[in-house]
Formats: sequence, structure tokens, C-alpha cells
Amino acid sequence: MIPLLAVEEAKRRGAEAGVRPELAGVNAFRAMLNNPRVAGAVGNLLTTLLFEGSLDPRVRELVILRTGWRTGSEYEFCQHVAIARRLRIPDEDILGVRDPESCSSYNDVDRAVLRLTDELLEGTEISPATWNTLASAFETRHLIELLAVAANWRFFAVFLKAAQVPLDSGVPGWPEGKAPQTRI
Repeated sequence: MIPLLAVEEAKRRGAEAGVRPELAGVNAFRAMLNNPRVAGAVGNLLTTLLFEGSLDPRVRELVILRTGWRTGSEYEFCQHVAIARRLRIPDEDILGVRDPESCSSYNDVDRAVLRLTDELLEGTEISPATWNTLASAFETRHLIELLAVAANWRFFAVFLKAAQVPLDSGVPGWPEGKAPQTRI
């Protein structure tokens, strides 16, 4: 396990590395700030995607949640359940990432977004059918951001699990006590 820095030390290092204070205080960055240069670079991309991106936040969160679910990253999934709820994304959409084909609130584009996520978790290519659906629904800049979101949170899932980063205080575990049965 990568040790967590004390919150104040993480915020001090975060300030030097250009990591936003609200990010520096969470366990993911309390671990990552053991290497401020890496944390600064990762924090810059994260800030762009979370706070400055042009992609619909609901779409972004669906990708992150699906990634957390498929990889079994409890930290990633549960942290983003809370974020999605703050964004007023309905629980049906949030929890629907566990079984997208059964979620009645998803449309064809939502399902294509989640297929893209699955395809990139399983390989490095997107099927023509998935790409065509997405290309007809999103501008090129959004497609680029969608790819960056999928890649970034895949990285985070690996980092969080490999570093054994614990849930932040106050973040409940798997909703309804249901963890994924199979993980990639």
C-alpha cells in the first residue's frame, strides 16, 4: 500500500505541484502526492476533464462509473456515485452502469458510451457500430474528451487498486452492498 500523506502535507505539496486544494485532500491524491511531479501532471488532466471539460457531466460520470464497476475499483465507483448524485444524476442512471442493457432510462447513445467504455477496458479499439453511433451524437471535440475520460479513469482504477487507496472518510462502500462479481 502506498502511504497516505497527512492532509495538510498533501495540500502543501499539492499547492507546489499545482494540484487543486480540494483534490489534494482526498485519499487518491494523498497517496499520489508522494510523487508531486506525477501528481501535478495527473491533477492537471483531471482538472481539465472534471472542471473545464465540454463533455456533458452526465456522460463523463457514466464512463467513470462503468470503469469503476468493471474494474472493481471501489474507490473510483463510490467516489463518483457521490459526485453523480451531487450533479443530480438519477440513481437509475448511476446504478444502471452495473447492467446497462437492463437500464430503462438509457437511450442508444448512453449504451454506445458504455460500450465504448467496455471496449476500451477490454482492448484499444472501438467497434465501427459504437463509433458510428457516437460520431453521429457528439462533436469531434467531445469524442476526444470521451476518449480522454475513458483512458484517465482507467489509469485511476489501476492506480487506486494497485496502491490500495482506502475510501475517503464519509464515502460509503458499494451501493446496496453489491460489488461486481467479475472484474477485468
